[in-house]
Amino acid sequence: MTLQITLFPSQGFCMGLSLHHAVADGKTVVKFLTSWAHICKHGAVPQDFDLPMVLDRTVVNVPAELEAKILQDKVRSVSLHPAAEEVEDLVKLTLELSHEDVEKLRERARRESTRSDLPHLSTFVVTYAYVLACVVKARGGEEEEEDRVVPFMYVADFRQRLDPPVPANYFGNCVLPINFYGYKATTFLGRDGFVNGVEILSDSIRGLSSRGAEESLWKLYEEGLKWAGPGTPKVIVAGSNRFGIYGSDFGWGRPVNTENISLTRNILFTMSERRDEIGGVEIGMCLKTCETDVFVSLFRNGL
Repeated sequence: MTLQITLFPSQGFCMGLSLHHAVADGKTVVKFLTSWAHICKHGAVPQDFDLPMVLDRTVVNVPAELEAKILQDKVRSVSLHPAAEEVEDLVKLTLELSHEDVEKLRERARRESTRSDLPHLSTFVVTYAYVLACVVKARGGEEEEEDRVVPFMYVADFRQRLDPPVPANYFGNCVLPINFYGYKATTFLGRDGFVNGVEILSDSIRGLSSRGAEESLWKLYEEGLKWAGPGTPKVIVAGSNRFGIYGSDFGWGRPVNTENISLTRNILFTMSERRDEIGGVEIGMCLKTCETDVFVSLFRNGL
């Protein structure tokens, strides 16, 4: 983790932060930034931020035999990831779903699903499923393309799923990768592609919440390590519409815009809340030039 502070001659400063994901997850980073913002604006430590942060890694109850595997994986990922290189023929763009759009997607999922047991229709689930279906269709719907495997992944926060729960002021990483690697493009290409995505993600999140034995969580992590290697193409979501990044007011108002600069060729997309509306979602995308127009058309027309 590297932190750089640049002081301006008269007043003010610029803060730069670079870190490996093993050091801190998104929730920790946003809390770190919003804490700085509060202190800059008010000149005092915020009372509702659970400060000071706890750096003690032992608060995450990891089995000893698995801890070595996690460390080995993180060291391997550092050594195997070369310096970022410019990749041509990529387009980065930002799209938005209004609160009304999200409600339309939620209602569509209820209406088109043949199941009556879809309790988890969160904003995250319907947004991810919608983007996933649009991405798969934008990449090609030819007959020979239908059998291609579409791996995708999200990360789940396990702070409240461990025993004992991890303290709210923990500074570190407490997310696990949840991988899907058995679905083919045909699952998401048809008219029911969006609903299929909703059902898959809804079942997954419900399963995480209902797991009784902590050991099964670590097995889930070990399973994810097999598919999380660098260079493995998959659809990955970063960020969260619950982080509250637009609440980082350093004293001159909320951010005008926020972006995740880690978007890569790996069809990574990001989620955050919308700046000016509660319940909406801001989506950052990274697509090949040839896919961009098709994706945007599918995204807009589908609403």
